[in-house]
Amino acid sequence: MVVNSLWNYASGQICFLTRYDNLQMKKRLFIFWALIFSCADNQKLLPGSSGNINNISVVINDELWDGEVGEEIRENFSRPIYGLPQIEPVFSLNHIPTKIFSGFATKSRTILKVDISEREGLANFKNTYASPQRIVQVTGNTSQKLISILNENINSIYSTLYFNEIKEKQRRISKNLNQTQSIKKHTGISLRFPSAYRVAKSDSNFVWIRRDIETGSVNLFISRHTNKNNKSIIEVRDSISKHNIPGPTENSFMITDMIYKPNTQEVYLGKNQAYETRGLWEIDGQFMAGPFLNYLIKIDSNEDEYIMLDGFVYSPGSNKREYVFELEAIMRSVVY
Repeated sequence: MVVNSLWNYASGQICFLTRYDNLQMKKRLFIFWALIFSCADNQKLLPGSSGNINNISVVINDELWDGEVGEEIRENFSRPIYGLPQIEPVFSLNHIPTKIFSGFATKSRTILKVDISEREGLANFKNTYASPQRIVQVTGNTSQKLISILNENINSIYSTLYFNEIKEKQRRISKNLNQTQSIKKHTGISLRFPSAYRVAKSDSNFVWIRRDIETGSVNLFISRHTNKNNKSIIEVRDSISKHNIPGPTENSFMITDMIYKPNTQEVYLGKNQAYETRGLWEIDGQFMAGPFLNYLIKIDSNEDEYIMLDGFVYSPGSNKREYVFELEAIMRSVVY
């Protein structure tokens, strides 16, 4: 009896402890999931952000904005885009004095915040007041320190803001995609582009898409080709356009304007190494011209096989920054 009683008691104690531990575990799980859903609800409760593509709200007090710090910001973020026929800035800057940064002003999608503070440095925030939202904050204890931090981190800040805009443009594009399989069929790659574009021409290893705008057209050609003769990017571009992009009159076609020197640099499209070239195109003998943005990607390390993506805009008398930026966002969606 004693043994049985002790066993029954111990057994009951074990059962009690097990029930207690299970209860504690359930409480912990409840708290954990409550926190998860609370965070999710907070994200859902954030208002939608506002702001046009490539517009940055610069939150900074009037004295700094009107002085050397403001000059430094304007010089770095409002510099002209290379490859446009007229002067257009990389970003449009909207100054918001620090003292009125509240309410609707905090809902701006892209914000550069510059403050005098004893805590010096650079910080990056997402979805603080609205969603989607990106805030880059620069703090320093003097104007000269702010300028120093800006200069030391300019590439990082610029890239953060620029590619945030690319991501936002791609998000907007994804809402209404063209579903054609023509590009995949003829070139083996995929691109995400708006349904407003149509296939203007497709052939073996070549596709040309375009969308008509009030003042002209926005265009993109995709070519899969070999380059066994080691031709330059411009030579390849002009060869492709000569055979595929006709001008308005017989025997006319698009060529690269070499008076305005094309600029080429090595970049990455996702994880893919590529060469980016910006410049101007023209129709030989015609009063037609505009900007182009070209990416050349080597797709086979064992063969001289390449993909060329070339976006070009014809829109006389109008600003072209947003059209070229849209083409860049499309081309940066490439998958192969």
